[in-house]
Amino acid sequence: MSRAQAQQLLERSIGQDADFRPHQWEAIEGLVNNQERQLLVQRTGWGKSTVYFIATKLLRERGAGPTLIISPLLALMRNQIEDAEQQLGLDGWTINSNNTEEWDEAKQRVVDGQCDILLISPERLSKQEFREEILMEMEDDVGLLVIDEAHCISDWGHDFRPDYRRIRRILQELPSQIPVAATTATANDRVVDDVTAQIPDLRVIRGALVRDSLKIQTITMDSRASRLAWLAENLDDLPSAGIVYCLTTDEVEMVAKWLTQQGFTAKPYHGGMDGDRREGLEAQLLANEVDALVATNALGMGFNKPDLGWVVHFQRPPNLIRYYQEIGRAGRGLDEAYALMLSGEEDDEIAEYFIEEAFPEPADFEAVLQTLEESDDPLYKNDVLKRTNVSWKVVTKCLDILRVENAVLRVDDGFERTSKEWEYDHERFESITEQRWRELAQIQEFVDTDGCLTKYIDDVLDGTMEAACGQCASCAGEFLPSTVQNEELVDKAVEHYRSASWSVISARYYDPDRDGGRSKIAPSRKPADGRALTVYGDPGLGELVRQQQGSDEPYGQELVEAAVEHIQTVWEPTPAPTWVTAIPSQDEDAQVADLASRIADGLGLPFETALRKVSQTDPQHELSNSYQKRWNVEGAFEVTEAVRSDPVLLVDETVNSRWTLTEAGMTLRDNDSGAVYPFVLAKRNTW
Repeated sequence: MSRAQAQQLLERSIGQDADFRPHQWEAIEGLVNNQERQLLVQRTGWGKSTVYFIATKLLRERGAGPTLIISPLLALMRNQIEDAEQQLGLDGWTINSNNTEEWDEAKQRVVDGQCDILLISPERLSKQEFREEILMEMEDDVGLLVIDEAHCISDWGHDFRPDYRRIRRILQELPSQIPVAATTATANDRVVDDVTAQIPDLRVIRGALVRDSLKIQTITMDSRASRLAWLAENLDDLPSAGIVYCLTTDEVEMVAKWLTQQGFTAKPYHGGMDGDRREGLEAQLLANEVDALVATNALGMGFNKPDLGWVVHFQRPPNLIRYYQEIGRAGRGLDEAYALMLSGEEDDEIAEYFIEEAFPEPADFEAVLQTLEESDDPLYKNDVLKRTNVSWKVVTKCLDILRVENAVLRVDDGFERTSKEWEYDHERFESITEQRWRELAQIQEFVDTDGCLTKYIDDVLDGTMEAACGQCASCAGEFLPSTVQNEELVDKAVEHYRSASWSVISARYYDPDRDGGRSKIAPSRKPADGRALTVYGDPGLGELVRQQQGSDEPYGQELVEAAVEHIQTVWEPTPAPTWVTAIPSQDEDAQVADLASRIADGLGLPFETALRKVSQTDPQHELSNSYQKRWNVEGAFEVTEAVRSDPVLLVDETVNSRWTLTEAGMTLRDNDSGAVYPFVLAKRNTW
């Protein structure tokens, strides 16, 4: 294969004037002519997919088998696969949980040799059906293996995924002459060393990591209300369309609503949306039909818009690697693009939460393993949750790690324990956690540094920059204001949080049975949908709740008045409640009863002590999953003689699992009260 042949395919892909970027031809030649195994560490937008698609086309013309691409970014790679089909005539297929109707055709095309590219997630490697029906068919006929986002193989990669460990086993079974392209934009020396140790004989091809077009600026701004005001003042001064990144789904929705109110065309984007909705939003951004998408990191690696003019981080990411990836969305095809980070101390709370929750505790693994060992039959995840005080997220992580390390087997009827001995690797998990804390300290230092911001990132990535960039805010001066000019906008932003952060407390429809299954809660028993006035800790009311909950003093009048106003003018439950009661506390704390009584006064309704606590319960926040929280409060209340037969407002401070409100509501309904409307001051963050 000559460079001229590859050049023709590059021009078909990109255009007549296209030329290879540094290292691209070198990588293609190594894969096609020399059957190399490579680790490509190249910046976002460099063209890693260009390398392996052209290599695929050349290998297929030689009679080689299909390319197998393993990627965690199936949704965001669909544009790349479509481009490969249209520009190079490659036949690409994906097997994932969202396209089961296409599986049979995809399998048949693999077997018949008509499939050029098969794209799967690393989790697909754990499925026995896939291994038997597809992977075994391909093993002797794979033309090229591509491991996308290869940093995920490493414990030290910022986005480690347990199922990536399976790739090493696949490589051991593949014939040595099959070329391999492992690609990433986010591997420092430590990650490269770890990946090359796990996948021997990788040739590392490494390039410049930070894009020359990016102008980087960091702004310290503790108040999220001030950050909203800053966005309103400055987004008009940024070129083209862009992305505002937030750390949580709630914040995405809040920021998108604010920008819309300020006259921008801004849409929310997060992992809670279905694939079609996200694909439509991506298309709008690609076509510049919106000013911005406000997104979590669900819009990250793999999204390619060459003319994206800017990225703004509304909150500071937990590490510089993730920050580098996300700003890498901007400026791929522009001479100048902007990356701006707004940050403050409160961002640490979210970052610290995810560090502390990254790995389950030894007791969690022990509980999961013991539960499986004691069962005569396989158990589904829900069955494990019912028998342990472990959260859904933690059980999922335990099972993922235990599956990959062969201590647990996934079978048709759930999970079962294998005979393999397994011990908690304290040293490994603790060292990774310590590294995450160091990474948090790095990005905190990045925000405060007076040195070149671009070089700081390059140094963390072990890049090749030798001098300051000359164009970041540290080198060339601020290019956007670092403070809000119009303080009235800050007041409006606080009011936005007050008015927009309420949420519906959806009524629960099912009650889990202790011996398995669940039963539907009869409409005559369950509470109606309720309301949470704000989000705990949000600017304005949410921060007041955080400050005042648990105090020896009553809640402030501002919260009481806001609650009354919301109930009367925003919510207006129908039929309207005619009396008010409160969730009783087992420690005789009068704060909730006082709150409910004053809300009743504001509504002009009587307050009644209609419920009493009759059994000792554990604090709900100390229990980890919904099943345990439900059974913790089962039978915990009884009514007093003060219960009325009319609709009632049921008041508490905060809500998370909804089981306390549900149990109290069912107790009232079972004793002939009217409709029960739950109301709380704040919804707790679950992140």
